[in-house]
Amino acid sequence: MSLGSIAHLQYYFARTGLLDGKGGQLAKKKDAKRQTLDLSSLDTNFLSPTTASDRDSSYSSMRSSPDLAPQTAGMLVESPISNEPDSYDYSDVSDDDPEMLPPTVSTYNYRTKPIPHPPTLAELKDNLKNALEEASKALAEAKAAAPEPATPAIAHLRTPSSLSSSPSRRRSESDASLLTGEGGGPPSPNQGWYEVQGMHILDIITLAIRAARQYYTAHSNPLRLSAIKSERKIRTELLGVMEVLRRMATRNFSKGMRREEVQRMEEWVIGCWDMLGKEEELERLELEERRSWTWLDDSLWSGPEPNVARELAFLEALNPSPELPLPEYAASNLDVEPPEPSEFLRALQSGLRLVELHNGMVKKSKRPFGAIPVFHTDTAKPYRCAENLRFWIKAAELRWEVILKVDVMGVVNGTDGDAWRGFEMAVWTWCGKVREELGQDMKT
Repeated sequence: MSLGSIAHLQYYFARTGLLDGKGGQLAKKKDAKRQTLDLSSLDTNFLSPTTASDRDSSYSSMRSSPDLAPQTAGMLVESPISNEPDSYDYSDVSDDDPEMLPPTVSTYNYRTKPIPHPPTLAELKDNLKNALEEASKALAEAKAAAPEPATPAIAHLRTPSSLSSSPSRRRSESDASLLTGEGGGPPSPNQGWYEVQGMHILDIITLAIRAARQYYTAHSNPLRLSAIKSERKIRTELLGVMEVLRRMATRNFSKGMRREEVQRMEEWVIGCWDMLGKEEELERLELEERRSWTWLDDSLWSGPEPNVARELAFLEALNPSPELPLPEYAASNLDVEPPEPSEFLRALQSGLRLVELHNGMVKKSKRPFGAIPVFHTDTAKPYRCAENLRFWIKAAELRWEVILKVDVMGVVNGTDGDAWRGFEMAVWTWCGKVREELGQDMKT
């Protein structure tokens, strides 16, 4: 039950007194029991046996007499103190308050208000395309209806040389406005049409800017947009178009739209179409690339986990440096002294390739956070390799929520077979967790 319904019930019972005096705080006593004494019915002999003047004085002192007031009150009216429920009038409600309706079924029936779901990226993209189509159509119509620029007659104007012949005189604002073709002169007979046309363009372009902004801010893969056009350039173009609209509105659309203003808005619309086209091309290439990935299909892989072949296919497909592939996997001989790990484990020993793989997979995810910002690229010193491995282990815990137990110094030194076994198992465990999340992202 909502708070409004509870307040309704409380106020209703308080006003009506249906709780038999419990909660009826606003109930009032009956007016009949608060009437004054009726002195005309008193016996004059009871008050005074002698003169009328004495009777009058007794009348005037009757209200303040402590002995007579209780006697006359007991003879004329009932006691105002009563514990009976009938002594209160619960129907005595002031006329100023509105009539309180009794609670109904709707008082107890709480209805949740439906909240519309936020628009999806496909809906925002369709909205942007429709807004750009309307903007292109409006700009084309405005450009076709624009009159040809007439050659201004400047024979009657003073030339700059004539103005400079008298050094004491400066060019006034009216002369400057006439020379530049702005302001001054009689208003154009088509000013009303220019204002209607300008307001129409202002509305259409503003809606297109709003749709573009919503699409940019709600995009699920902002890195893809950044690869096409930087965020700084996108923001600069938007602010440039808004500045053009501001100037048009400031001059009240005088003399219609200028060619450079129409050209600026057309360039922005064409740039948006070009950006959407490039994004669709990137999506098509990514879709074709995913079709070649075998690690996404669960039906192709069976057997106990970890499946080394599947994890290797996953690492090869999402390698951020295709020009530097990982070595082929081979079994390691870790039971001898000193242990002989494979070339695959040797490539991961410094931790640099693991850090690069982690950052590359974070970029592929729909939740691009948790990348390792600082790491060692020069791994000539053992402590740098150890720090890279610790960075990778901690990032795996924070981003992918997987706990890895690795003997870091044993792997860096390369003299402990158990450390190599734990390291290899940690690599396959990490691959399985990352593959599971990225697979779900790419299938949805």
